[in-house]
Amino acid sequence: MADFLSNLARDAGRRGPRARRSAAARLQSKSEPVAAKLNGSAKLLAAEGSASRPAGDLADAARTLKGLGLFDQDFYAASYPDVIAVGADPFEHFFLYGYREGRKPNLIFDPIWYVTTYPDVKEADEHPFLHYATVGERDGRRPSPYFQPAWYREKYGIPEGESPLAHYLKNRLGPFSPIPEFDAQYYRQIYPDVAAAGVDPFEHFIFHGYKEGRNPSAEFDTKFYIQRYFKGKTDQNPLLHYLAHRHEDGIYPSPPENEATIPAEIKRFTRPSRLFEELRPLPDGAKPRAKVLAYYMTQFHAFPENDKWWGTGFTEWTNIARGIPRFKDHYQPRIPRDLGFYSLADIETMRKQAKLAKAAGIHGFVFYYYWFNGKRLLEKPLEKFLKARDINMPFCLMWTNENWTRRWDGMEGEVLISQDYLSDDDERLLSDFNRHFTDKRYIRVQGRPLLMIYRPRLIPDTANVIARWRAIFAKRFNEDPIIIMSQSFDDYDPTPNGMDGAIEFPPHKLTKYVPLVNSDAKLLDDTYAGQIYSYDDVAKYSVDEPRPNFPLIKTVVPSWDNDARRQGSGLVVQGSTPQKYEAWLSALVEQAQTHTFFGESFVCINAWNEWCEGAYLEPDLHFGSAYLNATARAATGLTSDRSVSKILLVGHDAFPAGAQHLLLNIGKTLRSAFNIEIDFLLLQGGALEAEYASVAPLTVLKQASDIPATLQHFREKGFTAAIANTAASGRATKFLVEMGFRTVSLVHELPRILHEKQLEEAAAAAIGSAHRVVFASDFVRDKLVEALGLDGTDERFLIRAQGSYKQIEPVPTEAVLFRKEFGIAAGDKMVLGVGYADLRKGFDLFLQVCNLVRRRNANVHFCWAGGIDPSLQEWLGPEIKRAEATGHFHLAGYRSDMQALYSASDVYALTSREDPFPTVTLEALSVGVPVVAFQDSGGIPGLLHKENVGCVVPYCDAPAMAQAVETFLRWTPPESERDRMAEIIRSKFDFADYVRDLLRLAVPSLPSVSVAVPNYNYARCLPERLYTIFDQTHPVEEIIVLDDCSCDDSTSIIMKLADQRQRDLTLVINEQNSGSVFAQWAKAAEMAKGEFLWIAEADDLSEPIFISSLLALMQGDPDIAIGFTDSKSIDADGAHLYASYKPYFATIEPGALSRTEVFDGRDFVTRYLGVKNTILNVSSVLWRRETLLRALNACRDCLKEFRMAGDWVLYLEVLAGPGAKIAYVADPLNVHRRHAASVTNSLKAQKHIEEIDTMHRLARRRFGFGERELVAQAAYRNEVSAQLASAATKPDAPRRAAKSAVRATATT
Repeated sequence: MADFLSNLARDAGRRGPRARRSAAARLQSKSEPVAAKLNGSAKLLAAEGSASRPAGDLADAARTLKGLGLFDQDFYAASYPDVIAVGADPFEHFFLYGYREGRKPNLIFDPIWYVTTYPDVKEADEHPFLHYATVGERDGRRPSPYFQPAWYREKYGIPEGESPLAHYLKNRLGPFSPIPEFDAQYYRQIYPDVAAAGVDPFEHFIFHGYKEGRNPSAEFDTKFYIQRYFKGKTDQNPLLHYLAHRHEDGIYPSPPENEATIPAEIKRFTRPSRLFEELRPLPDGAKPRAKVLAYYMTQFHAFPENDKWWGTGFTEWTNIARGIPRFKDHYQPRIPRDLGFYSLADIETMRKQAKLAKAAGIHGFVFYYYWFNGKRLLEKPLEKFLKARDINMPFCLMWTNENWTRRWDGMEGEVLISQDYLSDDDERLLSDFNRHFTDKRYIRVQGRPLLMIYRPRLIPDTANVIARWRAIFAKRFNEDPIIIMSQSFDDYDPTPNGMDGAIEFPPHKLTKYVPLVNSDAKLLDDTYAGQIYSYDDVAKYSVDEPRPNFPLIKTVVPSWDNDARRQGSGLVVQGSTPQKYEAWLSALVEQAQTHTFFGESFVCINAWNEWCEGAYLEPDLHFGSAYLNATARAATGLTSDRSVSKILLVGHDAFPAGAQHLLLNIGKTLRSAFNIEIDFLLLQGGALEAEYASVAPLTVLKQASDIPATLQHFREKGFTAAIANTAASGRATKFLVEMGFRTVSLVHELPRILHEKQLEEAAAAAIGSAHRVVFASDFVRDKLVEALGLDGTDERFLIRAQGSYKQIEPVPTEAVLFRKEFGIAAGDKMVLGVGYADLRKGFDLFLQVCNLVRRRNANVHFCWAGGIDPSLQEWLGPEIKRAEATGHFHLAGYRSDMQALYSASDVYALTSREDPFPTVTLEALSVGVPVVAFQDSGGIPGLLHKENVGCVVPYCDAPAMAQAVETFLRWTPPESERDRMAEIIRSKFDFADYVRDLLRLAVPSLPSVSVAVPNYNYARCLPERLYTIFDQTHPVEEIIVLDDCSCDDSTSIIMKLADQRQRDLTLVINEQNSGSVFAQWAKAAEMAKGEFLWIAEADDLSEPIFISSLLALMQGDPDIAIGFTDSKSIDADGAHLYASYKPYFATIEPGALSRTEVFDGRDFVTRYLGVKNTILNVSSVLWRRETLLRALNACRDCLKEFRMAGDWVLYLEVLAGPGAKIAYVADPLNVHRRHAASVTNSLKAQKHIEEIDTMHRLARRRFGFGERELVAQAAYRNEVSAQLASAATKPDAPRRAAKSAVRATATT
């Protein structure tokens, strides 16, 4: 048949081989070859001639169909050469005869299909093609199964007077799809070779693409379809088959999400999941909020007893191979990754484990201890650990005091080795316990070693035995251990057992009180007889369970599944994810703050390495180190603020060039300056991959078709914003926007490189779809507007030069060393060029300028730093060799000491033919090196003109550039001019400001918070203070440390800490002490850029959620002028004083400030602040910065009069504003350090009373108090007077006893 598409499902796979050079080579033929034998209709037309033609009808039809653009004469002639062979007119032949024979007038219209599908056309004896053109298309009829005119018109906005089919036929090489099931734009973007070849994407897929495994859309998986329905054969086109059969049961375009088989589940769980993470060690100084313990299993080595009982070479790993998925989403098998199938016979394994555990915030291991009537088992790893004193990991013991049986094989009655609890063994057992207690790493609580027993009820006469042990411990070893039991096997209360407390051992106890969910499971193994519980249910019961009246360490499980041991009859706690585990552990850590264990916060994890129980933290293939990272966040409270957008940074590759370095440094700055959580996504890899990965998690796509699935993965991880760098990554921009990412597109390229790399379409997609488009310069914008036909007035467009991400400063000593390395004499001049040496960078022009300059200046050196394009090197090889032979032309290659090169230079020659806004130019200017550039080469010439910092010469005019270079070589800029150049770069091209602007574009709703740290001689407090700022869960805009001329080593500590944690901060050092903390506050408020300001005094501390908790109240209401939280307090040495200031608040009125709420400012003053200063520490306050500035200006003069109550004045001033409100968070998220020599404590009694009286008068005057408030004020003055008088009569009273409510009346 001549039919082109109606039989494609059969014929496409059978077509003979085509002569094509690549998968996407231009198609040479539009149809099947036809026999040379003439068709009957062609002969008939040739014999009859024109006399038989109905001239009027034919002419009218020709005008109509050709006028609409529906008849494709070239297609018809190429498809049916027999018509051409007899000299017949293609249209006449089709209109009179061809349509009856199934011949097609264009690629799409199928006349046989049309009359079969719409029999009314045949019954009316109408010409099918003419009917479609004049009536059918308007009525929504289709020309073939492979074009939908109504959908096409709506999709692409085709006007009513235009034919959708004609539009497609005219534009089918572009991004237009004939049917919704084929996405032409996707196909061209994912397979750029197709777009480059200039072929119809739909036609390419139909004949070639599917055979190569290409997908017609993001929703259709070609390889899956061919494998499932065609058994791997490619003799049918999968999309066409799907269109014909999709109504049938069991036909899917891609693997169904809910479909599972055992092999498929095994495949899924033995490769990285979407929640996979590499290890992210805790930053230096991060302080866990609780001591997190983890149970540790030692059965990962062979020993004789196991060889005898279970077979030679048996270890815990032997069992793990038996785990398989028994139902859908059942995570088996579990395969270790970083540590592999290790052996604990090698102490290096334990070193690696301890390092991983410390990186995750784990305080210590609870080693299982096996003792059977004097016989030790599994002791070798622990003994090796005791000898390896370099392993800095605290530990304690849990005696697993039960018989060993063949329980794993279902034969619990067969005892392998028994526990007989012989009293004669007591002293030997306790002596061995004590041997471990003597290790300095052994965990002690209140100085007492912590000892755990797994099943105390198995010990006959338990309470008396424990009492006997205590006597032996005291008499023989001078120890008083804290002995606790695990809550297991329905034994939960330690009291009857004579024990000090308990530790949970889930899933014991917890699963007893939650329902089974077996009925929800889709079984893959019909013989499955295990128990399935919901992880959510277990975690909820754990968190909500009432606390007992005895000391208890709560325990979390990362997951639980002992199928590897029980093989289809075990217990599964189903549905764990790193995020759910983190939430559970975080909740227990929070509870441990108030429900302490012998005065300390403890939480436990079951377990570190119980692989065959599915309870482990060690990295595996599926989740990587995600559970370790979750542990770290939960232990320290560094869990990300879920309300803050995570930003995905998208680049085209990791080649070491300018744009790639820019993206890398955007990532570094988002992390170091703003503490934003980021990931990198690169469409291809390259040499910079390791650098990218050192900054943030990196994903490199294996193929472009993975873009949609990968972006969906990031959405699921909470990423909601993206910065796509360069037009080359534009193919991802469309998908980013479609999938809900707020997307900022950075455009650096100019038209020539876009054309050269065939990126015009990608650039158009990036610019057309992004929410905001940032051009490196107006030159770049204007050129692309012209080249791509863009609207230059588009409000999404803005200009922002990227700034200089390197801190380039003059380094004279290093410059001398560089010159010496290349034999450049001290008096010789040097011209520098930097970049990847290719034609775009104008390396050939650099050579020409070198030759021209050196004709008249033989001692001038030219140096190029960077790689070189191999093809250009081949072309210019002889010229390069001649230049190098002079000894004055140097190829320096890639250098890490670029400061030395710039400092050694006299002129920078920007020879680029096209370079949007190269950072290297800014780097040269930052050390005072003048720049020469070509006009119309990019954005730099405009900068040179505007700032008068170089020279611009005609485009690619090498003699003119040589002349300009010589002018600068004769004129050495004075120091003042070099300083001016450097200041221009510092002030106008600050990289942090550039990244801040990008952040605000990507996340416009993100509240900006500045932090100011006033410091005077608090060097010993600074590490903890800065760590609590660095580790805030909400991003910090900037950190300003104001040192008031400290005499200690504060400044060196500040710089060391910033470098250690790779965090940016501004350090302002007063040359002499200001004498006023409020002067420092005012300086901070004036310097800061954030909407909110936190004055975090250098000696105080805070919880990680301090900022985010206050912002949750303040962000949505601009009338909230300030917010504050409750505080804990510590003494100068960090010892705990008060858990909260609520008892102090309650002295004003019962239950005062006991819950989180927002107050009207006047109401808050009337009830609280007008009587006592209820905001006891400025570190507990988050200010709206402009509000603080206004208050400081209003109170500037009166603040000088106060020693104690200056902050109180400011609070009243702020709340006196019209409509002002104040937010309060009842959780004690601030930690107030109280010093014996504080302002309050050193203030004379009379001055103290005078300041309180002044504040009372101010409150009455500004807020109009009633009788109740006046009585309360008077009572407070009397109370303070009495307390101060009492304190004065007891000067030698102990410091701790001197603490009283009166001291909470002002800040320290």
